[in-house]
Amino acid sequence: MLCDNLCFLVFFLTVLAFETVLTSRCEELVALSTLEDKQTVVDTNLELLAGTWISEGCETRPGPEYVIRYYQFGDKGNFTLIQHHYWDESCSSPKLTLTATGRLSLRNSLIQPGASTGYPKLRNITVIPQDVNAAKELDRFVAAKCPGQYWKTWRRYEEHLVYENKNTVRRKLPAYLSTVHNFHSVNSQRNVLHASGHISCLGSLKWAFNEIKLIKIQLRPLSASRIKKLKEMKMELLLGDIHSNPHLREVYNPTSFQVPLLKYSDNEIVTVNKHPYLIKNTNTMMSNVFTNAKIPPHLLVKLNLPPYIWGEWTSVRCEIRNMGLYLKRLFYFYSEDSTWIGEHKFYSDPFCTVIRFSVTAAGYMNTVGESKVIEGSYDIDFNIERASLTVMDQRMITDMHLTDTCGLDEWVVNVPKELSSTKGCLQLGIVLPSVLQDIVKIEMDFRGSLILFLGQSDSDNLPSLMKERPTAFQPPLMKCGDVTAYSQELRDILYDDLEISNEGNRFFQIPVVMLTMSLVICYVHIS
Repeated sequence: MLCDNLCFLVFFLTVLAFETVLTSRCEELVALSTLEDKQTVVDTNLELLAGTWISEGCETRPGPEYVIRYYQFGDKGNFTLIQHHYWDESCSSPKLTLTATGRLSLRNSLIQPGASTGYPKLRNITVIPQDVNAAKELDRFVAAKCPGQYWKTWRRYEEHLVYENKNTVRRKLPAYLSTVHNFHSVNSQRNVLHASGHISCLGSLKWAFNEIKLIKIQLRPLSASRIKKLKEMKMELLLGDIHSNPHLREVYNPTSFQVPLLKYSDNEIVTVNKHPYLIKNTNTMMSNVFTNAKIPPHLLVKLNLPPYIWGEWTSVRCEIRNMGLYLKRLFYFYSEDSTWIGEHKFYSDPFCTVIRFSVTAAGYMNTVGESKVIEGSYDIDFNIERASLTVMDQRMITDMHLTDTCGLDEWVVNVPKELSSTKGCLQLGIVLPSVLQDIVKIEMDFRGSLILFLGQSDSDNLPSLMKERPTAFQPPLMKCGDVTAYSQELRDILYDDLEISNEGNRFFQIPVVMLTMSLVICYVHIS
């Protein structure tokens, strides 16, 4: 017998208790993020796009790749996009610099509300290796991609033209940069552009800038802002996500977003829907580190913190996932017995105002050791033993055919149902028991708050056949409180379920925390 009625009742009373005993700090963060989401203003057009947009810090992309972005747009859609790539996750050791120029036009997106589909016309792409190892790596890359074609040997600091659109008007090569940036390099080699090094077969590098195929501009209120004549906001530029599979990036059309770029603008007044807003610069990385576009900034090496994830962690904003999934997360981690419980609430809109369903999962975790892929991160396994599903829409129950396949008895809207009796819910990709091979990293933000990063799932929402761990992260969770060393109620529930699960073989499958079956995506997207 999987679980009697008493166990079922205790499980959900425990979950309910977890949700209602939040500390004041957690309640404050949840309320603040909800308010900021509701007050976020979205308006995507070329006029608001014009200006300079900068990364908030070192960004980790799937691969992993470590990048700082510095993008400039003109009011007619002209752009210069600079990506500084690094060897390390702190962005302290530069690897190479990619620069693209061109022009962009926008149309309303059919994928993300308030966003625009970008139609870029690239003029050219140049690459600068920033050290000897990067130059050697580029030589090997070109040899593999361009067999039989001559190119000038890559050297540190030398700029190579690797893509040029023949249909655009050709100008003197350095001119397109000198109109936007001031170059004061102490090394004259950094001002050399090798036209003879044009490598025509590397046009595939256009994928590096596929992110501008999906664009969203939003004004997000500042939490410290007080009521004034003009509401103080920060401007964010959300660009399309990068596919987790490098081989698919060239043909991939984004459906979600990366971490936002912040507009470098202080005390600028913008008007959206006839309402004026005062734009403040909140970026801790100032634009003066980009005085020379060809010389990457060197950031300080991050302090690596141990994976002490015990406590309560919550989302600080509505999170956007592939194919129109919007969610908020809440986790509890217990130190003495390494148990955990997590809740994912899924919404129908990018501001997380209309909830569709929620999933609560619980189990054990095991820190495997330091990651061999991302420095400062740790490999961690989440054993998922129990899960419950709460549906807030009768239509979802009918369309998904949840009755008799996802838990026992009839479904009732807004009433949680335990899923162990049916070993999960295949329609939603929930399999019990299951193991999620993940990565985890803890950092401290500039305010002194602890933030927790968990691994980003596959872009196609598919399990990895090689059981590879993620190479990038989801949006961070913020620590909002402490918990007791263990929960006896949770122990009792998990121990009962673990005895049952040990009778069969453990296997890997899409875990509940991803919830990515296409039927769910379609349902949430069209509702």
